[in-house]
Amino acid sequence: MTKRFNDQLLQEFTQNFYGYGNYNGKYWFIGMEEGGGKKFQELENRLTAWDKRGKRELEDVAEYHAEIEMTHFFNERPKLQTTWSKLIRILLSIEGQRATTNQVRDYQRSSLARSNANHCLLELLPLPSPRTGDWLYTRYSRLAYLATRESYKQSCLAPRVAHLKRRIKKYEPKVIIFYSFSYRQHWQEIASVDFSLNESDGVYIGYNEPSVFIVTKHPCARGVTNEYFHRVGEIALAKIAEH
Repeated sequence: MTKRFNDQLLQEFTQNFYGYGNYNGKYWFIGMEEGGGKKFQELENRLTAWDKRGKRELEDVAEYHAEIEMTHFFNERPKLQTTWSKLIRILLSIEGQRATTNQVRDYQRSSLARSNANHCLLELLPLPSPRTGDWLYTRYSRLAYLATRESYKQSCLAPRVAHLKRRIKKYEPKVIIFYSFSYRQHWQEIASVDFSLNESDGVYIGYNEPSVFIVTKHPCARGVTNEYFHRVGEIALAKIAEH
């Protein structure tokens, strides 16, 4: 028998799950989509855990991953997650710290994207995928818009952009950092600003009172360094002071 998702639950997840952390935090990060989701069972576990924990718009990242039995990012000596570790360097740099690898590891284990954090990690698209060329959902779901990645994007992008804009207006974070240059068109739509390129630092910057918006390279981009993300934090701190 072919395995199938609970399509009603999958539909709710697609419409209502946005990431991890705390909307009341001063610092928001917005990426394209979460990694992972290489196998049916992992995706099924994610849906089941989200349902069990109350279908929250934002999850506590450590508690949620404990529920899906992915504890290696939060155990006594956690494995550094590539994207998270670079975002942590930005967070610590905003707070005036030049983080060591051990400090990043400690932060990931104890402080990253918790329900009471000073930040949140959000996703433009809701469904985990290991690579843009992989699309497992058509095999395990009868939802028509999940037949292809392209139909999924066409269905989800506009409502999620609109929802993120509403959340920004409501919570007024100090800094919003979008990561990935490839989605700059969507970042501009969410921020309602035109970004200016800061060539010397390799970032785009915009301002829409009361928030500063910064677009960075993706943490997994080839050749990107820890120093680059430390610098992003310094830029964010300087822009906060300016405004």
